[in-house]
Amino acid sequence: MKIEVYRVLLAAALLPALMAPALGQNETQAVKGYLSGQHVMVTYRQGGPVYGTYFFLQVHLCPSGRYMTFGQSRKQTVLGNEQVSNWRDQGQWDVGIYAGQLGIQYVSASGQANFVPVRIAQDGSIWAGNGVSVVRQGPAQCR
Repeated sequence: MKIEVYRVLLAAALLPALMAPALGQNETQAVKGYLSGQHVMVTYRQGGPVYGTYFFLQVHLCPSGRYMTFGQSRKQTVLGNEQVSNWRDQGQWDVGIYAGQLGIQYVSASGQANFVPVRIAQDGSIWAGNGVSVVRQGPAQCR
């Protein structure tokens, strides 16, 4: 489940920069330049209508190629309680083309590697999947 959360998170962070349909080195560099130094919040829901889990992810994409994620999930239990989980992750990120798709590649400190293809809507809004919200929060807090 944690891996899926990071895929959605990083895909959402990449979306605003994908304006051109052609894929190449210029687009890759433009996307990387756009993301570098950004802090984004990604929210989405996973699961059924009654007992689904809400995810809130704060991602800091540092110019050095490192990322830090601070995540929280919230879920209603059958007894009416709310189950809250918090976690952190960090690793390396980069932008590239895989199987003809532009996206973000990232490797967690645990060694888990992923690639997330992304796109942007015709009206310029961010699209990271149905029900996913991405909001830029300002500059990343990098150490």
